Amino acid sequence: MRIIGLTGGSGVGKGAVAARMRALGAGWVDADAVYRSLCQANGEMLAALDAAFSGVLTESGALDRPKLARIVFADAAKLQKLNEITVPYIRAASLAEIERQSGRPIVLYDAPTLFEAGADEFCDKTVGVLAGRAARVRRVMERDGLTEEAARARILAQPDDAFYRGKCDYIIENNGDLAALWRETDALYQILSKGD
Repeated sequence: MRIIGLTGGSGVGKGAVAARMRALGAGWVDADAVYRSLCQANGEMLAALDAAFSGVLTESGALDRPKLARIVFADAAKLQKLNEITVPYIRAASLAEIERQSGRPIVLYDAPTLFEAGADEFCDKTVGVLAGRAARVRRVMERDGLTEEAARARILAQPDDAFYRGKCDYIIENNGDLAALWRETDALYQILSKGD
């Protein structure tokens, strides 16, 4: 099994790339889904988040994710603090899930903060997905129901394209139609399958 880190900012199309590679036979672990699961079930992590960001838990003890997002995406230091708290929990749960899929030739680890979390250390190769800013803003607005201002703030809080170009082993450009994205993804999957 080879672990392939899949990363990129909000709205670039990581989900479409992951879905295509899964159709080709890859396993898949979504760091965001792991985080959402932890936000429902890991009391220790939730208590640490509430201590750091006061008032981000609901009366029932669940995480108010939109409230936390408004706090951390407006302040780089608070985003860093969020990552310091959550990354160890996400990493342990993600590695356990990757191990459960070890029968697959490739397991994608889909993580927006792959490098910031140090998760590239356990990946054999890394793939960055990039897209133009206008397309990203539109996709984030449609997907998450955000205003244009909120979508732009989220994107601006994330690394720029140069960051991914400098760190990733491979780059997929998602600026065309879905057929073009699939062609590029299929070609890369063949390379990754051969152990390059």
